[in-house]
Amino acid sequence: MNVRVLDKGRGVGGRMATRRLGAARADHGAQFFTVRTDVFRALVDEAAADGVVAEWCRGFEADDGHVRWRGSDGMTDLAKWLARDLDVTVSHTVRDLRDEPADAYIVTAPVPQALALLVASRMVASPDLDDRLATIRYEPTIALMVVPDGPTAVPAPGAVQRPADSDLAFVADNSAKGISTEPVLTLHATAAASRRLWRSDDETVVAEMWAAAAPWTSGAGVSGFSIQRWRYAAPVTLWPEACAVLDTDPPVILAGDAFGSARVEGAVCSGAAAAAAVLARPR
Repeated sequence: MNVRVLDKGRGVGGRMATRRLGAARADHGAQFFTVRTDVFRALVDEAAADGVVAEWCRGFEADDGHVRWRGSDGMTDLAKWLARDLDVTVSHTVRDLRDEPADAYIVTAPVPQALALLVASRMVASPDLDDRLATIRYEPTIALMVVPDGPTAVPAPGAVQRPADSDLAFVADNSAKGISTEPVLTLHATAAASRRLWRSDDETVVAEMWAAAAPWTSGAGVSGFSIQRWRYAAPVTLWPEACAVLDTDPPVILAGDAFGSARVEGAVCSGAAAAAAVLARPR
């Protein structure tokens, strides 16, 4: 079977994203992943053997026994490794599926974008299914990457998760994490703060999020920064199955972290289910 991957981003991975700020390197989407299923465990074991992923820690406030994995040089490493033998075209926006002839399509864009693509392609599924898919909602996240002008104080193992009474959901020191040779912090705003700041200018976002990070910055200032606004950062409602097979012609399978279970592992298991659905089709 011939498979072609089309990605509107400059590289594969979506929210498995790593960015350079000068000599620094920062993860600005997913910060880590855990392993709970046999399907994902087999893949991660192989990636670890290839040196693609590494253990970061086993909890941020205490050891809970669950490994938090990271890419060896950033979260994008796992996505690049998975795509290494595929026919991949990046910086390619699909506006109409019919412009990309295929026997079947797997669409992994966030569900609102996937539904809009189906409408544009005049490949709408049943009204009942569309209505059910339209109930899937996402929370936004603003990610701020900051190169500080002095030392900071993020505690070991290099991250604080869901600090109490804060506009920040995650604070990460990418140097302590092991992916950057230069100091750079990643700050994720909470969903509520992200909604409030969504249309603010960059200077306002930096000022408010850096102020919120004061407990971990030791009074350092901002030497450089980059902002990523993730409109569909985290699904808050999930499709009950690992993918959704639409009765269109050609068939369309929707997959991603909103199907079955969330986060990186959920997205991988959803992709595997979508591939199985394509392979199970009569030929």
